[in-house]
Amino acid sequence: MSLTGRFWFRKSWTGRLVLLVEEERPRWFRRGSGKPRWRNARLLDFAEPELRPLMAMEKHHRAGGASAQVRTLRPVPAAPEARSANG
Repeated sequence: MSLTGRFWFRKSWTGRLVLLVEEERPRWFRRGSGKPRWRNARLLDFAEPELRPLMAMEKHHRAGGASAQVRTLRPVPAAPEARSANG
């Protein structure tokens, strides 16, 4: 399911403002293109693509699941001059 980029706001019963996003939902039996539908935005919708594995790992940790492994993250090598200044 992919987001189309369209959004809308609605007011809840308590008066809070809720952000709605539109996404393409695949149809059954793969007939034609996906069907658009509106849903409440989640925190993951706002994250940059590079941060999504971290957010998924946090959600997995808070849910009490097994230790999450993120294989797409790689450590950033430090510059040589930064190492000599610190140590």
